Amino acid sequence: MLIIGLTGGIASGKSFVVKYLEKLKIPVHDSDRTIDLLYKEPSKIFLKYLKENNFRGAVIGEKINKSIIKEDIFNSAEKRKKLEFFLHKYVGKERMKFLRESKNKKIIFLDMPLLFEKNLQKECDFICSTIASLKTREKRALQRPGMSKRLFNLIVKTQAKNIERKSGSHFIINTQGDRSKTYLQVDNMIYYILSIKK
Repeated sequence: MLIIGLTGGIASGKSFVVKYLEKLKIPVHDSDRTIDLLYKEPSKIFLKYLKENNFRGAVIGEKINKSIIKEDIFNSAEKRKKLEFFLHKYVGKERMKFLRESKNKKIIFLDMPLLFEKNLQKECDFICSTIASLKTREKRALQRPGMSKRLFNLIVKTQAKNIERKSGSHFIINTQGDRSKTYLQVDNMIYYILSIKK
């Protein structure tokens, strides 16, 4: 089984690539989706952790206000580290479960937004990064609910830059163009990787 780590900064087109991979019936473990589900259906352990680490305002009964958490973590490095510690551990467990369930597959993708930031390169056989210009990414991001220019800029500051992704990746998917160009880049990457395996 070949493991490809898929990463990219905010609004770089990573989720778009994930959807295409899923259309191709290629198994993908989506870290963002895993975390979104945890926020929507939080465990008692997660709720308790948030309260104990001063995220009390974000916890309403058994629900979580994600917007408040976003503001908190990008205004406090300490809070961001505490939240990332929990989520990194949680997603890691879910990823290992996914790997066990996919052991008979030829190729799988691990969608890991913080692959470079958390030094997860060793978990992958190949690394693929999605990139787009900062202007394009900002335009895409501002279409998301609850996103602002200020929050976008704060998020970008915490993420690896395009130059780092280019130097640390085996493959680069430039999502600046239309869908067909992105699809073609993904197809070529998969063809190349599977040809190596043969």
